[in-house]
Amino acid sequence: MLLTCLGLGAALQSFAQNQGHLLDLRTCGKSCSSSNYSIESVYLSDVTGNPITSSLLTCTPGVEQTTYISFIYHTSSGSGVSNGRLFADLSVGESTMFLNYYFGNIPPAKTTADTLTLSAFPLNWVCGEEVILSNSLLAWTPSGSADLSTTYICNDYPTAQCQFTSDIVVDAPLAVQFEYSYDCPENGTSTVYFTSTTNGGREAYTYSWSFTNAKISSSTLADPIVEYNESGTAELTVTDANGTQNTYNVSVEVPEEIDLTGTVTDHTDDENPDGAISLDINSTGNYTFAWTGPGGFTSDQQNISELIAGDYFLTVTDSFSCFTERTFEVLYFGALPITWGKMRVSFSPDQSEAILDWTTYKETASSHFEIQKSVGNINNFEPIAEVNSVGNSQDISHYTFKDKILTSNGQRIYYRIRQYNLDGSSEYSETISAIVPEGTQKAADWIIYPNPYKENALWLHYLGPVIPDSKKLKIRLISAAMTTTTEIEWNNNAIDLKEKMKNLPNGLVILEIHYGNMIQRLKLIIR
Repeated sequence: MLLTCLGLGAALQSFAQNQGHLLDLRTCGKSCSSSNYSIESVYLSDVTGNPITSSLLTCTPGVEQTTYISFIYHTSSGSGVSNGRLFADLSVGESTMFLNYYFGNIPPAKTTADTLTLSAFPLNWVCGEEVILSNSLLAWTPSGSADLSTTYICNDYPTAQCQFTSDIVVDAPLAVQFEYSYDCPENGTSTVYFTSTTNGGREAYTYSWSFTNAKISSSTLADPIVEYNESGTAELTVTDANGTQNTYNVSVEVPEEIDLTGTVTDHTDDENPDGAISLDINSTGNYTFAWTGPGGFTSDQQNISELIAGDYFLTVTDSFSCFTERTFEVLYFGALPITWGKMRVSFSPDQSEAILDWTTYKETASSHFEIQKSVGNINNFEPIAEVNSVGNSQDISHYTFKDKILTSNGQRIYYRIRQYNLDGSSEYSETISAIVPEGTQKAADWIIYPNPYKENALWLHYLGPVIPDSKKLKIRLISAAMTTTTEIEWNNNAIDLKEKMKNLPNGLVILEIHYGNMIQRLKLIIR
């Protein structure tokens, strides 16, 4: 973003009135006792002091134009002054520079307001950027006996001939604009988070939103949250305190729920694996595929073949970084030592335990069952218990295992059983899953603050119980534009995530913390 048509560096040399290389009087420790000037308004203007649009009405966000800063002022004295200078920190959008502007003679304005324009300091201003003058100091001399236009020292400007002003937000046309982010779809809808970034005009604003393909058609909130059934539109009309209106609209692109089915061909040939899995994608979009399976199997293809028996885990990711996970079992049809029956998971009445039930129709030389569990996804199975088998049976055998719930409500948990034979061989059951009921909800283990986040430190703090042997964390930051994953050493202290946020865009970010055998997700708004 350029501050002048020649660029920031060139501007300081090209226009004599802006003398950023000279002494900043604000560093001289002056108390500045004068109150000679009162500022009625500060606004963006043309070089002659006229507002850049009629009555500072509206502009189109993103459109660039050359503009100037003008002041309307009154004076308590009927006499003009000499060697007038304005010192300030000038912010335009995200850029800030030192302003030392030399006016020279400043006319009196005791009976009628007058206008001063920084006519030798053009700005290449983009509609929607906020212009602020901070830490402002105006200094002058009562006469022109000394020429301070090119050099001066602290004492050349007396304390009685300078005054401080409060920070000034420069009046600009009403620029209506907004940003949005979204969640991945659940139950056929995507939650979209809108944030108005409107500025200019005269506050306070009133808001009028309209939406298409959403569960609601309108809203009067500044930052509404809306569920979209599919991609659609959003339009915002803002009315300022003067009754000026401006409108902004965009197409809202949201992800579609990934809908797929798989067809499994079982393995029948010991010497030449002939299992296969083919996918039918019933939704539209661009997808990537990540398969893992027994024996270190991996693939990025939609359909896979030449498979041995076992569980194959699939993650399908769309262009919005939303994903779904599936498990497919390729069976082996041969002489099996065990025939599996039904397997299911339920919850105890007080919802403190998950109850795993399964049956076998036949067992031959069976040793025991190893219960395996994964939390949050299907890629982290770990053994949690063993259950002895009946060994040999031609009848139906029933088994039950109770698992204490140590995860948050709404979390999906996965179970599978590895059955071991007396000769050391083994095979897996099907993989089943369930969502932990709402009744098991407990206080969140993690909090993040400040939220919303703008700059400076961003703290992630753990409030939960002690987790033995958990010294590493995996943190995923998921936004509309990108996903990052970081593993860090953890000593139970609060974690500053400021450095991790630098490249993330404004809007909604999902913070996913993997700790112990648990996962917690937090929502963070970046301003």
